[in-house]
Amino acid sequence: MMQGLIGLADLFDLDRLDDDTWVGPTDGVRLPQLFGGQLVAQSVVAAGRSVDDKDVHSVHTTFLRAGTSGTPVTLRVERLRDGRQISIREVNAWQGDRLLCRSVVSCAVPVEGLAHSRPAPTTPPPDACPDIREVAAADGGLGEFWDDFASIEVRLAPDVPGPVAHSASPANGVWMRSVHPLPDDPVLHRATLAYASDLMLMSTAVTPHGHVSGHERSLASTWNAVSLDHAVWFRGTPRADGWMLFEHTTPMAQSGRALIEAAVFDEHGTALGHVVQEALVKPL
Repeated sequence: MMQGLIGLADLFDLDRLDDDTWVGPTDGVRLPQLFGGQLVAQSVVAAGRSVDDKDVHSVHTTFLRAGTSGTPVTLRVERLRDGRQISIREVNAWQGDRLLCRSVVSCAVPVEGLAHSRPAPTTPPPDACPDIREVAAADGGLGEFWDDFASIEVRLAPDVPGPVAHSASPANGVWMRSVHPLPDDPVLHRATLAYASDLMLMSTAVTPHGHVSGHERSLASTWNAVSLDHAVWFRGTPRADGWMLFEHTTPMAQSGRALIEAAVFDEHGTALGHVVQEALVKPL
């Protein structure tokens, strides 16, 4: 287990200033900018707390400015719509007078209706996959940034040879879960999935260019990468302190902007959601 500064339950324990304003801590990760997964996850919590009878089913975040670790984040919720089936919230995340990101979060009443999912990939179970630190050993270790991601356990599935129809490189199977048990609160489990979903995407974005997933030290020394936007669609209620399989693919890149996707499944092959991110990736 990597050493960390704050657990996810504490990170998502927002202080309520009024009906639509929340303040949350930062996770202490020593990245050059605030980790985007934290902002997406806290936006999910703020929006989820503003509805009583609906579940968060999607979040679409546009990153606007870099935040700094160690400074609390103020999340301001605007109630765009409250219908019988769907409620829409806009969540703006601020540090002082800097608007860091804007998220549109959709919440829906759980109902019986059309339901399907693609099959889960054939991937070894998490216990048969190496911890990311084992993979990183051949690259000189993970480096200081990753030492701070203590709240998420990461295991990397072996590469599956051969082309993938919807990806420029073979799919990366990444098992992740919260290190610590989480309360039985669906909002927190969706927020944790959203937090974890922002890990390893940059690594996948450059695998078509010779990068080895898990060699995060080489990634940091070779590429400059920042998230432009991030979207998550949830299917059902995840249990984020259980293993979640993120199957990462990268269907295209143009002008230094890479699109990365992840289909998410639980350990039994049940679909939990889908992730899409666009990132600006440039060689150093």
